[in-house]
Amino acid sequence: MRRTLVGLVGVTGLAGSGKTTAVKHLSGLTRGRLFYLGEIVLAEVRARGLPETRENERQVRIDLRREKGPAALAIPYADEVADCIESGIPVFVDAIFKQEEFELLVSRVPGNPARLLAIEASFDIRSARLACRPERPFNAGELQERDKTELQGLGTGDVIKAAERIIRNEETLDEFYRQLAAFVSSCG
Repeated sequence: MRRTLVGLVGVTGLAGSGKTTAVKHLSGLTRGRLFYLGEIVLAEVRARGLPETRENERQVRIDLRREKGPAALAIPYADEVADCIESGIPVFVDAIFKQEEFELLVSRVPGNPARLLAIEASFDIRSARLACRPERPFNAGELQERDKTELQGLGTGDVIKAAERIIRNEETLDEFYRQLAAFVSSCG
């Protein structure tokens, strides 16, 4: 087994905070592997022959968690994550919304570093980012509803509070990248 100093990093935060940007940059910095938990939801929406709408994705997420438990979105990736860590490849997970998702993945890599990283940004900044996002844009009202679902329905606020490190992403992209590089440096 090759040991990775970075290990497993679960990234959490509200919509538009910069989670996907973070995991893409972190995986590039470390030659790590990125896992997008939401892909399971999108695949299931397609398998059901449904249009890829926010409402259909929301309903599928609810259904999957009801059928398979709160860690449902992490279950399909658990073996691959363990294999990567066992091979010394850092893993970055986009995104952890339920504590049980992270706990499941951590349980598969005992004795290896596992960190929860939260990305935060104000509602106004997130709203502006999401309004012009090419894929799945949100308006302010939709973002408020999404925040409500994540904070009250999923408990994402508790996941954010449990994070080992919080990075505020409200400045330039270069500044965000600098903070992410500092996070990687702190892992070694």
